[in-house]
Amino acid sequence: MFKEPMLAATLKDLQILPGQYHAEEKFDGHRLIVEVSSKWDLFGHPNVTAWSRNAIGRILPRHVREELVKLPPGTYDGELIVPGGHSFGVTELSNADTLVYVLFDVLELDGMGNDVTSYRYLERREMLQQIASRLQLPNGGLHLAVSTPVDSMEETIALRDAVWARNGEGLILKHVDSPYEVGKRSKAWRKIKQLKTAVLKVIGYHNGKLGPHSVLKLEDPEGNQTTVKWKDYTELDRLDADPESFIGRELRIEFQDRTPDGSYRHPRWDRWENE
Repeated sequence: MFKEPMLAATLKDLQILPGQYHAEEKFDGHRLIVEVSSKWDLFGHPNVTAWSRNAIGRILPRHVREELVKLPPGTYDGELIVPGGHSFGVTELSNADTLVYVLFDVLELDGMGNDVTSYRYLERREMLQQIASRLQLPNGGLHLAVSTPVDSMEETIALRDAVWARNGEGLILKHVDSPYEVGKRSKAWRKIKQLKTAVLKVIGYHNGKLGPHSVLKLEDPEGNQTTVKWKDYTELDRLDADPESFIGRELRIEFQDRTPDGSYRHPRWDRWENE
């Protein structure tokens, strides 16, 4: 049965004390909830069903599925990735044979009272480590995410910098006592992402939920276009009061990465230039 994944909050005002947090790499792939059923299909194999974070069914590559069927019946959380690549590469046919499902949590597990979301992170992690040991992971299309204890912000920054140095996305900090909060964005998990910036010009607006000027249409010097939502109500009031005066102004945005066609991934409003 599909369960909405737990989401991480942004890293703000977090004090890291010894013994409280583990860090896992934040992968740049497709988040998938996977159910391995105790019921067998017509070919004598356990049924494996995968969903996106929005409950959309996903078809898995054969080599990934062949490893997933070896898991004990249960529901798992993880990321389908191109090793060393980015999320837009997951759907490229040329990468199909290289895809890996990185396992990082378990929500249900037969033989453990079924629903294990109320268990502490360290307890769920121990379950996964026992499974990984039995299956001798990593193995082909199935890996277990590395979980590293961090006892200070200095240790966290060093680990973050190592991930960024190899072009990784960042870290997820998980409190050792955190349950798995289905469908919630929880401060028990904190994300550290590498963001880039660019300056684009305002060329127009799209109608959004908060009115005709709540989504800005932007263009960079190469002609690539993107959109960002209003930053806060103060800025939205300014835009509504005199929208034409902002056409042509430069806005700095933050974004995660650029796709091969020049698109901005996950752009968001940062600040006006020269203001």
